[in-house]
Amino acid sequence: MNAPENIVQTFNVMELISSIKWPLLVLIAFLLLLKPIKNLINRITKVGYGDKTLEATQQAVVTKVEEQAKSKIDRIVGIFRPETIETFRNFVEDESEITNLKTESEKIDRLMNYSCIIYIMKNFDTIYNSIFGSQIRILEKLNTLTPSTRESLKKFYEIAKKSNSPFFDNYSYEKYLEFLFDFTLIREDSDAISLTILGIDFLKYLTESNKDVNKPY
Repeated sequence: MNAPENIVQTFNVMELISSIKWPLLVLIAFLLLLKPIKNLINRITKVGYGDKTLEATQQAVVTKVEEQAKSKIDRIVGIFRPETIETFRNFVEDESEITNLKTESEKIDRLMNYSCIIYIMKNFDTIYNSIFGSQIRILEKLNTLTPSTRESLKKFYEIAKKSNSPFFDNYSYEKYLEFLFDFTLIREDSDAISLTILGIDFLKYLTESNKDVNKPY
């Protein structure tokens, strides 16, 4: 990502915080279903096949899952107190509502969707904390489906530059626009710039989460 130095520093701090918080949430969610997953694997090995060797092979898979989970606990969950882990376990159970589901398969599907939501929010939050208000204006402009080019979008950069000329003297229009390309929010085909699916969903996220789109610059 090409961005001014102070933006990069902010991003690094957020990444440091997120590197602890988000994997912890997903790991706790995974641990909630570790036993059901093991039980599901066990049942699969015994349905339709009577081969003991096959069962032994599948049991080895379960053991490997247990070892992987334990290593993650040591590296991430192990730095927090049990009371903290229990608190987040309760959050995951409440938000995902997996206790209301009857089968392990349903719980696994719900957990997968829950994990996807977490990572979508993490990604969009990272973008939001680094993006300029004028770049959001560009995304909104492209969302109208009006044909746009690099030249026609440059006016948003020029307006932002007037608001903070010293800052943008060292931040070219190419880098400014490249930020949106780097996060896959926009694409360019035959000189025509348009929103990507990710860009459309990012705008939806800003609306649904009541984010302030009137950011500086």
